[in-house]
Amino acid sequence: MAVLRYKYSGKVEDLEKALPLLKSSVAHYAELTKLTKDTYLYANSMQTAQRKIPMRGVNATYKNWYEMLPVFEKELRTFERKIDSLKAHTGAATQQRMAFKPATVQLTNASYFPVQAGESIYADTLAKIVALTPELKDLKGLKMSKKQQRSERTTLTFHTDKPVKLLVGFYNEKNAAYLRAPELETDASANDYGQAEIKISNAIQIEGFPPVHVHAFTFAPGNHTLHLGRGQCVLLGFVEGAQEIPVFDGGLAGNQKNIDWLFE
Repeated sequence: MAVLRYKYSGKVEDLEKALPLLKSSVAHYAELTKLTKDTYLYANSMQTAQRKIPMRGVNATYKNWYEMLPVFEKELRTFERKIDSLKAHTGAATQQRMAFKPATVQLTNASYFPVQAGESIYADTLAKIVALTPELKDLKGLKMSKKQQRSERTTLTFHTDKPVKLLVGFYNEKNAAYLRAPELETDASANDYGQAEIKISNAIQIEGFPPVHVHAFTFAPGNHTLHLGRGQCVLLGFVEGAQEIPVFDGGLAGNQKNIDWLFE
């Protein structure tokens, strides 16, 4: 109830009311798994790839209650981090939001596109931006090849005289064609550039693609080579390093009241 209330109030205090209840829930579930771990082998009805709630039962996984405990614990940790981020950026988020100032870096053989509605984002597809959160409208995105991103790692080599942040959009869908968003649970290097946290969820709508979550990669002055994984993403361009990137939901997921990002 408290989390759902936040959808309409926008008050972090409502999320804080939910936190002790969620902690209690996970603690009770941990006790349940402790008491029952050696009691049974598995649940037959859970061994099916068609099951999607709460997790897909692929390759005989998530067939026991105790296998779900790490999933719920991770959800709790994520929820706590999102509350901390929202509290830290409450002032910036509640002020009139301003467009980010693009920063200039020295890139070789770069092709750009204006981050605006109606613009194509890839060099080899006609997919266009349908809508975007206003903060992004002045940026210069880097136009990449969809085919190339799918077949090899995306690599950027650049020089900057000042601190900058690179904004990267990750598609909010688990699909082999899309670059996976940074995830500390499975990748120790997922926060080397401060990029692990979603800054703006549901920030962009693109024709034929899932909603886009924006992460920020931070770089000091100097020469840099950034290696991203293999898969499609959207390079939205560089902003000044001092630019504050507030944490919020852009609401462009076909549901203006989406709150899934609080737990992802």
